[in-house]
Amino acid sequence: MQPGARGTLWWRALAWMALAAVFTATHWPNLQLDLPMRGSDKVLHAVAFMMLALVWWPTGFIRSVPLFALAAASWSILDEATQALPFVHRHAGVEDAVANLCGIAIATLVIVALRQDPNAPGHAVRALAWRMVIDRPQAWMACAASTVLGAMVGGVILVTAQSLLRQPIKPMHSALIGATLGVAVALHATIVVMLRSMEARLRAQRCCPACGVPGVQGPACAGCGATVPSSAWMVPLARSLGGVPDRHWIRVGLVPVGLAGLVLVLIMAASIAISIRRLEALQPYLGPEVDPGMRLVLDAVALAVAASAGLWWSRRAAGRIRAKEAIECLACGHDLRGTVAESGIGRCSECAEPFRMPMDGSVRKEG
Repeated sequence: MQPGARGTLWWRALAWMALAAVFTATHWPNLQLDLPMRGSDKVLHAVAFMMLALVWWPTGFIRSVPLFALAAASWSILDEATQALPFVHRHAGVEDAVANLCGIAIATLVIVALRQDPNAPGHAVRALAWRMVIDRPQAWMACAASTVLGAMVGGVILVTAQSLLRQPIKPMHSALIGATLGVAVALHATIVVMLRSMEARLRAQRCCPACGVPGVQGPACAGCGATVPSSAWMVPLARSLGGVPDRHWIRVGLVPVGLAGLVLVLIMAASIAISIRRLEALQPYLGPEVDPGMRLVLDAVALAVAASAGLWWSRRAAGRIRAKEAIECLACGHDLRGTVAESGIGRCSECAEPFRMPMDGSVRKEG
């Protein structure tokens, strides 16, 4: 069995359970919720379908992001339309469908912005580490334990803070918000720790990135025959800005932040212009009487668009800089094409900055 096969089955089972849970919640007859503000159900719709999309993407059923977004959007519309059936006893609304689509849009932007670059240093081992982690029952148990602990701690902290600050929020709502934030933080920390530990183990054992067989010697794996450059097991160079030296902070850090701010300003200007024109079809979303919940969902979409644009630009710029790693020094710009790299790694003769050869073992080309 290939690494990750068992974990993929478990993940797909989780995705189907999540789909069943969301479908049951949206079709439960005469469901009434005590919500803290008008339009809060729109926030629940957006969060539910955003999480559903993020859970379904790693299943691998659809590997194209546009097709995945189209399938998710189609399902969300079908889910909302079937609530109009008489025997369901629910109400199907356009605003609920828009909230669903907003959640899927945010999830799609997150997927696009955080999608791993296959040419990035350490990507092959990192992908193998992910497959090995989800194969282990202990990892799923650790995630479950961190989920419970994060929910408990987050809920208690926010309820305590709300009581001390005397904010007009019901304790149950504070506990729900705090639990959600606690789960997100705890899960992220747990997964990061497990992935880093597994990556270190795979590099120490020189495991094949394709099949996971340890003790690979030579340019090819004896188990599956895959070509494995020796640089595949190198520890990624410790750099703070997307794997590039700090001298590129303007191109990789400042410019993306400016781009994100520009996108956000343009979105705000467009929304103001549309609200001034008072288009009747858009008044439920941009008019003065818009639900606070819907306004919160639309603001989240605007922030997601701006943040994903900045992050995409930063990762794109860092990737272009890393593409020249074996041609010119990323720290001082010195020509490295005459510098010998032993076992796939070398050092600049001018500033001693380490560099690595291309992961595919190709010959250095002119930049």
